Amino acid sequence: MLEGKTLPIFSRPICQDLRTKAIYIPGGNLQNLVEENPGTHYWCNCTMQVVGPDDQFVSPNACKQSRSCFSPVGGKPVV
Repeated sequence: MLEGKTLPIFSRPICQDLRTKAIYIPGGNLQNLVEENPGTHYWCNCTMQVVGPDDQFVSPNACKQSRSCFSPVGGKPVV
């Protein structure tokens, strides 16, 4: 899915289940996973809906580490 795409430097953890059409389009802008764009449709890859497993809406601003379903890109950090 992300083959051939350069991942932006994330200033905060991003949930690996957050999706937008931009990541599936050649030359798509992965920045939409970091900065919320009101014209972008987001969904959770776990539920395939606009809400996550915790029944809360998904978006770059809504999908945070405080959510029980949050799974960061690259896995959980080792502490």
